[in-house]
Amino acid sequence: MIGDKLTYHASFKQNNLEVIAALKDQLINGERLCIAVGGESGSGKTSLAYALLLDIETELNLKGYMFHLDDYFFLPPKDNHNKRLEAISNVGVSEVNLERLDLDLERFLSSQDQLKKPLVNYQENTSNQEIIYPSDFHFCLVEGTYTMLLKQPAYKIFIENSFKETKANREKRGRDIMDDFNEKVLEIEHNIIKAHAMHADKTIRNNSL
Repeated sequence: MIGDKLTYHASFKQNNLEVIAALKDQLINGERLCIAVGGESGSGKTSLAYALLLDIETELNLKGYMFHLDDYFFLPPKDNHNKRLEAISNVGVSEVNLERLDLDLERFLSSQDQLKKPLVNYQENTSNQEIIYPSDFHFCLVEGTYTMLLKQPAYKIFIENSFKETKANREKRGRDIMDDFNEKVLEIEHNIIKAHAMHADKTIRNNSL
């Protein structure tokens, strides 16, 4: 995913240490794991996943890779938005190729020599491909709105802050269209995503918003 600036947020440190403690034995014994981070738009999914990746690397001396669900939308961002404008009923899980993402995670975990995966560029509104080499990594994270529905992650973290709480954060990052239509989209997503907490191994609140 090209277009997001990733910054380490120390506010997630305590949560991350708890996750590391829960998974430490499996990770240091060489088990290849995927950790999913889910929640609503602007809740801090990418920030938490990035901080957790760095903390695992530092604490356990392992190397991780991060998948972004946004790379797996069937359409690039602007085209997907236009399709929503045609019919708001298009909003939902069907916009994302979860089957392909699960398959790529499975291939990653099986240490395939190389993996060709989609890569979205927000500024250019394109969806291209990139090649990664799973054997170069010990574990992976996957973040995004619907990641609690994935089959491959061994551990799932859900951020429970709603779209109403995340509005200031969404305005700050400057990526989302801030209008009444988009708020209706987020309300639809909210009604879908709030039920996903039941699939999580750990539910947290992002108090830094």
